[in-house]
Amino acid sequence: MKWTANIKRIGKKAVDSKDGMVILFGVGANKELEDVSVIQQFNTDTPAKTFVFKKGDTITVDGQTYVANYVGPMVESNIKALGHATLFFNRPVPKAPLANAVYFDPDPDQAMPDFKLDDDIVYEHI
Repeated sequence: MKWTANIKRIGKKAVDSKDGMVILFGVGANKELEDVSVIQQFNTDTPAKTFVFKKGDTITVDGQTYVANYVGPMVESNIKALGHATLFFNRPVPKAPLANAVYFDPDPDQAMPDFKLDDDIVYEHI
């Protein structure tokens, strides 16, 4: 199954390409969170309340698809409640991974995606 979320806002400090980290939140996040987050709104045909995401599932952003190497135990519930997850691109899973994070397999040939206003983020549960 697939879920599509549209990027509604990109905070000034939302995308850290050096760190490979992006924080996602749903519409309605407070101002402080908006400044450090990519604000997403799920399509009504694929509402966040039905969201499922596991290791091996994918997201596609900016035409690039990434495979989840680790999905924290809080990701599904946080997406359903707040549209929130933290994404780590091209970073190995640490010994103590964040419970609200998705880590994508390190691939030196695949750059971090370019998050753009009004683009879609497509989540696919395989």
